[in-house]
Amino acid sequence: MNTARLITQLLEIEQALDNVDATRIRGMLFEAQESILELEKQMIQVLSDYEGLQMLMEFSRNSWNSTAPSAERPGKFLVN
Repeated sequence: MNTARLITQLLEIEQALDNVDATRIRGMLFEAQESILELEKQMIQVLSDYEGLQMLMEFSRNSWNSTAPSAERPGKFLVN
């Protein structure tokens, strides 16, 4: 489902207002609501996937930093 389909549904409802009975318009509205719910479901899935990837990247960074040998800093030198 994408937003183009939802926009098409809304335009169909708008055009049907003068020509179609209230029962059919109510059905068209329910279909549009289902489209919105499907879009929201997809957005939640995308956000969940993104969060999982962020956590995986952070875990990867942390495990790489903990296993990499730490670089020793040289002492300070005074220059005259």
